[in-house]
Amino acid sequence: DALEALAMAGAFAGCSDLDRRSALWAAGALRDARPDTLPGLVGGAEAPTLPGMSGADELAADLWSMGLSPGHHPIALVRAVLDERGVVAIENLRGREHRSVIEVAGIVTHRQRPATAKGVIFINLEDETGLLNVICTPGVWRRYRQVGRTSGALIVRGVLERRQGVTNLRAVRLLPLPGGSALRSRDFR
Repeated sequence: DALEALAMAGAFAGCSDLDRRSALWAAGALRDARPDTLPGLVGGAEAPTLPGMSGADELAADLWSMGLSPGHHPIALVRAVLDERGVVAIENLRGREHRSVIEVAGIVTHRQRPATAKGVIFINLEDETGLLNVICTPGVWRRYRQVGRTSGALIVRGVLERRQGVTNLRAVRLLPLPGGSALRSRDFR
């Protein structure tokens, strides 16, 4: 229902004092109030006291209703766990040495396999701080193809490469980042 999607997206926050959950409740009541319903029979227009939405709840609502989240980046919600594991934020790659072995994590924005690249697959990762091009050699792609093709978010271990002012990561290992299955990328276009 369009009203429910708007409520989940937070569209009514600017024109009312309803938070997302209260707006969703009201949208459900409006949906049930049809011209063929007797007056007074539709209940529930007033929402009970509902708990506020967490950042993860808002992200899930944004992804469901709009397919993107203007307020929360999915990786920001798991950054503390990634930091504990030693996963480097993309913006912090500037301080890393050429050919250093690192791990990064991000959502897959797109995958490409140019005909001129001799079987090399390029994956673009995005975290809350930036974008990174990941290079998957044919051997790495064969080994991690299932994860590489199906995961909406990845943890990539690889070798940092800097050439002519461009930073890339040559992948050694691809791991799925839990929770990334709801994310969609633009692939092989």
